[in-house]
Amino acid sequence: MKPPRSPALLHPERIHPALWRGSQLAQGRQATISTGFAELDRELPGGGWPLGALVELMPRHPGIGEIQLLRPAMQQLDPARRIVLVDPPHVPDIACWQRWRLSPQSLLWVCPATAADALWAVEQILRHQACAAVLAWAGRVRNPALRRLQWLAQGSGTFCALFRPPEAARQPSAAPLRLQLAAAAQGVALTIVKRHGPACPHPIVLSFSGMRTYAGAASYHAALDQPLPAHAQPGRPVPELVG
Repeated sequence: MKPPRSPALLHPERIHPALWRGSQLAQGRQATISTGFAELDRELPGGGWPLGALVELMPRHPGIGEIQLLRPAMQQLDPARRIVLVDPPHVPDIACWQRWRLSPQSLLWVCPATAADALWAVEQILRHQACAAVLAWAGRVRNPALRRLQWLAQGSGTFCALFRPPEAARQPSAAPLRLQLAAAAQGVALTIVKRHGPACPHPIVLSFSGMRTYAGAASYHAALDQPLPAHAQPGRPVPELVG
């Protein structure tokens, strides 16, 4: 007969919150915020987006709904604190921001001159813990920079999402949560590349039509990602859109 397993082995999180069994999702003490999609919450450790951790989102193409995916989470954040967009590929649509019942005054649009400046800006935002969320767009990022962002995020409690190209999924990363995004009918299809727990063998298809709303937000939606107009070029922010 096999000896009975120790209760500590059955529940390693009781030894330390950073421990978990490979066959189960980690259930540590890290704060999370609901994604607004029950089917996605069930697949994420802690039942939602982690706060104080680096989240990598890798859309197949920009503008397929990656900002819409984060809308419920942004609606739950403290409206008195900033949401910072660092080097987005398109000019933020402030009218859509208002339709989502998100305060335009909370939006801060950062247009760095170089990729190195963009990473530096994210580091400073996390270091000073002054914002509720930072959403940043980056291309190729070296592993030391990713480790530094994860380390800074851990001490911040900030929701930190880093958008990267799809080929980044083949590269190692210090981010504890990594997802690939593809377009789907009225929504997106997500593939979990990395999480604290077992591999997720199937894609998660989310529909925006029945999206949960928060804080009295409107039930309809419009695309936040818009093509860059001719009069607004990188390095020339439109004053009325910058917080």
